[in-house]
Amino acid sequence: MDIRIQQLQKLYQDKPALENINLVLQPGSFTAIVGPSGCGKTTLIRALAGLVPINGGSIIYGEEDVTDLPPQHRQTAMVFQNYALWPHMTVFENVAYGLKLRKLAKAEIEQKVMSILEKVEIDTSDLKKRHPQQYSGGQQQRIALARALVLEPKLLLLDEPLSNLDAKVRQRLRVEIRRIQQDLGITAVYVTHDQEEALSMADQVVVMNKGRIEQAGTPEEVYRRPASYFVAHFLGNSNTLEVIRKDGDYRVGGQSFKMAEWLDIKGENLQLVVRGEEVKCSFDQPSMTGHLTFAGRLRESLFVGSGYRHWIEIEGQNLFIESDSKLQGTGSCYVHLPINQCFLFAKQTDKEAREIEA
Repeated sequence: MDIRIQQLQKLYQDKPALENINLVLQPGSFTAIVGPSGCGKTTLIRALAGLVPINGGSIIYGEEDVTDLPPQHRQTAMVFQNYALWPHMTVFENVAYGLKLRKLAKAEIEQKVMSILEKVEIDTSDLKKRHPQQYSGGQQQRIALARALVLEPKLLLLDEPLSNLDAKVRQRLRVEIRRIQQDLGITAVYVTHDQEEALSMADQVVVMNKGRIEQAGTPEEVYRRPASYFVAHFLGNSNTLEVIRKDGDYRVGGQSFKMAEWLDIKGENLQLVVRGEEVKCSFDQPSMTGHLTFAGRLRESLFVGSGYRHWIEIEGQNLFIESDSKLQGTGSCYVHLPINQCFLFAKQTDKEAREIEA
């Protein structure tokens, strides 16, 4: 069963929080939604859950229109950032709560609760005595996940479920959430600020901005073929160089180059986006096949744990590149930008640029 979101609209005090959202969730797929704060991603999944009334559009499960159904009739389950576990209930009671509301037999409830807790790797030996606060943050999030999954929802919604956990626990739980979702074949939508989380976990990544979808596609598509300046700038360690085009000649400051491939880009004021890990730096190589090369000045090399980040100035503009090794010394250098990893867009207005930086 696919899930279709069609022309979804949501207004807050006459201002659009969601604007013309169209999206298809394939059966058993994992969709990650990313974007800056206030872009509408949490509003979108709360609308899918029925927790937020919408002002237009529809949500369709297979052939069933669920747009006007209350949350308890949508067969969705939601996992929140703050776990939302009841401290006065035992772990067993927390996970069993939804099943009791459905008036299932006691033996069936016991079997389902024990089974799902084993799937999320929670020790079931004394969960009828222990309360959630007696568990670590990572274990509490597993319990919250079990409480959602035990209901066998058609759609699992996760709102930044790992943001309160430390880095190592997050990395481990990413893999386990993805494994459980695939094992159970549940369609899932996952909201996160963490780009690595989104790219590594999802079949489909949705990039949102100002209540709209900027781009949706596979992780590789949105990362390697960004559809807009916002997506190119937002994803990854991106750099922007201001480019002026006149009479077919492209200039970065006083340095010029020609690119027939970019003739379809309109305007004279342009922005070239390139990710730091794609750029190479040399001190004695003024050109490189398949690359745009600019003379620059290495200002500083910084050790960042996984490698080095180099600050290079080109015509008064800053470029930050990544490499495994430290560049010795500072001073004049050449930077080589692979043409197939450079993205050119018409320059943003000052207002648009401020919104992107925010």
